[in-house]
Amino acid sequence: MGHSKLCLVLLLSACALAQQANESGEEQTPACFLATRYKNFKKYEYHYVAEAQNGVSGTANLKNGPKITCKVELEVPQTCSFVLRTEGCVLSEVSVMDSEGLPVYGRAAGSDAFKAAMEKNPLKFMVEKTAEVNLFPEPDEPTNILNVKRGIISALMVPISEEDGNVNMPTVHGQCRTALTVNARRDIATDVTITRDLTACKNFSPMSDYVSPLALISRTNTPLSKLISSSQSCNYQFDNRRKHMTEATCMEKHIFLPFSNQDEYGITSHVKTDPEFAGIQQDQQQKL
Repeated sequence: MGHSKLCLVLLLSACALAQQANESGEEQTPACFLATRYKNFKKYEYHYVAEAQNGVSGTANLKNGPKITCKVELEVPQTCSFVLRTEGCVLSEVSVMDSEGLPVYGRAAGSDAFKAAMEKNPLKFMVEKTAEVNLFPEPDEPTNILNVKRGIISALMVPISEEDGNVNMPTVHGQCRTALTVNARRDIATDVTITRDLTACKNFSPMSDYVSPLALISRTNTPLSKLISSSQSCNYQFDNRRKHMTEATCMEKHIFLPFSNQDEYGITSHVKTDPEFAGIQQDQQQKL
């Protein structure tokens, strides 16, 4: 009996020390590449904007495409496990082009239904070390809604490397070779730019209803990876003390190859995503 009590005391002491180390911010070997960016029992809030412009480059300046704004919450119930929630989403579409050739957006007819669908189900996902991102959608999640949430997660897949160079990063597109450039540094790299060729990602096999965060090209019998040239570049800003991402701008470019000229001109889609940090909340259950 005495030995059992001693073992229990030692176990509780070890757990307490581990928790103290975690709260004190001591450096530990991360279980996955996002573990140092998003900490356990926290809820990270972002204002997310994504807009797409579809058109034919080299012709008249006529573009259309949707725009999405959402309040995004990223909960971290345990290391490398995440829950994505979206609220207050608004779906807009291009109504006219202004005198400078920029799109003017108006609220889309299906915006209320889109908002309800985005709020209905949280999306759980896990990141396995530096290997892959696994999504666990609810069975009744519509494909188009899942695609939008995939795009949000893609914008939150921030780099962890502190040095210039090429690294392999897990993304919703697969394992991608990524060129990383550190633009500014304090205690950590606070301004980082990444570029990648999405079609060169390992296991890149887009769903028939997914090519970009806004699911712009769909329903084709030929593998999309053979029909589309896709690239992505992102700039990330990080909090020097807490290390989480505070602001990002990602640009994706998709070119429909069968109708392109020199893989540049033709049917194109440009997607821009802008998650902006809004705050951190402590999990209320952990306060009890």
